[in-house]
Amino acid sequence: MATVQQHSDGNPDDLREEARLEDSLEHLKELHLKLRALRTTIPRMVDPLRATHPSPTTFFSSFKKSVADAHKEIADIRAALTSEESKKLLDEANASRLAKPKGIRPWRATDDPNWTTPRKRKT
Repeated sequence: MATVQQHSDGNPDDLREEARLEDSLEHLKELHLKLRALRTTIPRMVDPLRATHPSPTTFFSSFKKSVADAHKEIADIRAALTSEESKKLLDEANASRLAKPKGIRPWRATDDPNWTTPRKRKT
């Protein structure tokens, strides 16, 4: 993927558009990583049920904590998916798909071997 610095001699509007698209892709990547992490939420939530505990009180408190952690993780993902930025990106993608349905190549993890590493955002 080209960066903005590599195209410093290009049109400023093109550079801004490229930077915006790269930021959008990074946001979608972060959403994807959060959703992949969600797969392990239920197994982590029921882990205390499989462990032995010295008393029913510790059993209940550890299970209660794991349920609260799972609830927080789900709430965080829900907030990220329903944020204005996410809605805008998904609406833009749907509009693009409707306008040009052919020629959209599906993304594969092999296309970018470092896809699980979040990019440092510029402030």
